[in-house]
Formats: sequence, structure tokens, C-alpha cells
Amino acid sequence: MLSMLLTAVISIVPAGPAEKQDYDEAYRKAQLNGVPLMVIVSSDACPACQTLKANTIAEMKSSGDLEDVSLVVVNKDRDPELASRLMRGRMIPQIIVYSKGGAGWKRLQLTGYQTRDGVRTLIRKAVNLTRIGT
Repeated sequence: MLSMLLTAVISIVPAGPAEKQDYDEAYRKAQLNGVPLMVIVSSDACPACQTLKANTIAEMKSSGDLEDVSLVVVNKDRDPELASRLMRGRMIPQIIVYSKGGAGWKRLQLTGYQTRDGVRTLIRKAVNLTRIGT
């Protein structure tokens, strides 16, 4: 069911914004490489979003903590249609991880500013779901 939703999101949202193209590319990479898709929904006007990206995510990229996921950032101001399809609730930032196992796609989410340990734990859960195929 979630797989159908992910496909629908890709086919319904009109092409154009950079976030849409980045999302499509990240989705394809996740499918091709069998890794979870990690989406960060943020906004330029959100201080917690900017801190999350500049500190937590930047540190994780440089340390290799994000090697097991396909990552994309969706700006809800620039691509509100895609963001609204991905988000649950209105609070941002949202870190959403889709992990494909034997039973289809699972969705995991963290909302609000997160530390490196919190994001790392979320990624581990998603990777484990992918590996065990549940």
C-alpha cells in the first residue's frame, strides 16, 4: 500500500521544482540499491530545520552515517504539494524514512529537531527492517 502511495506521489506531483527532481532521484537510488529512503521536510523560515541540516545532517554526512540511506531534503515552501503528501502533521522538521522489506514499505518518522543519536537510531531501525525483510 505504501509502495502505491510512493508511486502515486511521484506520478501526481508535476515536474519542475528542484526538490521534485531530487526526490525522484533519491527514490530511484533507494529502489536500485535496496536502501531506505530518508526524506527531511523543512522550510527556510524554520530555525530548527536550518539547525538540523547545518549541524546534525552535515555532521552525519561527513562522518559517513548517511551511507546506508538515500537522502533528500524537501522544502515545503518551494514544493508544498510534495511536502504535504509526505508529511504527517504540520510540525517541521520531519525526518521520514521509508524502508522496503518483504511485507512492503514501512514508514518511520521523527518530528522536530533531532540529535545525531536520534537520527542514527532511526536509520538503524530502517536498515534492519530492510535487511530482515519485515
